[in-house]
Amino acid sequence: MIFPDGRLATFDARMLDRAFEDRVVPHLARDVCFALTQLAAVDRVDPRGVLTGRLDLERVGAFGLSLGGQVSAEACRIEPRLRACLSMDVWMPPSVVDAGLDRPTMWISRDAATMQREGWTPADIDRTLSTMRAVFDTLAAPGYLVLVPGMFHVDFSDASLVAPLGRRLGISGPFDPRRARRIVGAYSRAFFDRHLRGQPAPLLDGAPREFPEVLFDARVP
Repeated sequence: MIFPDGRLATFDARMLDRAFEDRVVPHLARDVCFALTQLAAVDRVDPRGVLTGRLDLERVGAFGLSLGGQVSAEACRIEPRLRACLSMDVWMPPSVVDAGLDRPTMWISRDAATMQREGWTPADIDRTLSTMRAVFDTLAAPGYLVLVPGMFHVDFSDASLVAPLGRRLGISGPFDPRRARRIVGAYSRAFFDRHLRGQPAPLLDGAPREFPEVLFDARVP
């Protein structure tokens, strides 16, 4: 990345180190808090007069995939202005595992067999599933665990739609990318509709008839 002042930010290989990643997540979570503070300032007085009084900052959630999912979870741990958390296909940061979460949270991921098929190491598979389950089991708020067998990591994003060669290269899984988008979109929307907008979300109430391939677990403390 090249900044306006000419500074060049290159890829740091340390980001591939799990321990370094754990240390970076808290800093990125504070960026989320900073962004909320800036939005609140704009809502009070927008210098351009466009957004003043127009932002509903009482109904804000956080969601993310991979590193973004870790950042979302950590941000929800430290930031009371975030009302709901959605994390996709990633393990939980140590701080979140230790302290838990106290607001509605959804995890969307897949089963161990699919992770193994994609080439994830046994250590990463165990860390992902065990930390998600640990936070889910101790959650002090409604929680939802959504597993979609057959989806690879990239299938949780739009990449498998715009890069159809991914399946031949082994980057995306055997799952239909259009159906993957429908599943992720439906559960994400239902979660935030219920816990941010206060609207009915029947998809979260029981067996997912619309998506029989989904493994769904919910708990209310």
